[in-house]
Amino acid sequence: MRATAPPRLVVAALALILSGCGGSKGASATPVGTCLNDGGFLVQQRQQVVDGMSPGGVNFTLTLYKDAAAARARAAGKDPTTTAVLENGVVDFGGNPGRARMSKADLAAIRSCLSRADRG
Repeated sequence: MRATAPPRLVVAALALILSGCGGSKGASATPVGTCLNDGGFLVQQRQQVVDGMSPGGVNFTLTLYKDAAAARARAAGKDPTTTAVLENGVVDFGGNPGRARMSKADLAAIRSCLSRADRG
């Protein structure tokens, strides 16, 4: 039995879905991750998520949403000592040894990168 190639339209649609285009839930993390890496953070980005470490050694995950209201809604009910809402992003830094926290300077740097990315 011979297998047939999938129609081009299906292949194109899958490519868009896998690339995060068309209906993504938030902004691209690429410019934010680049900005943070340039600012002394050590991060990797994928679609709407930035994972990494602050210059102060605190591990975190930054998830981007379509707007600030969506970010606030997503953060509702999370531990406020290990969660911060900045612009359209939620920073989760729970799980660090000794309950390490993000410094005000590190959070300000993340906010600045989010603002820059929003301005394009």
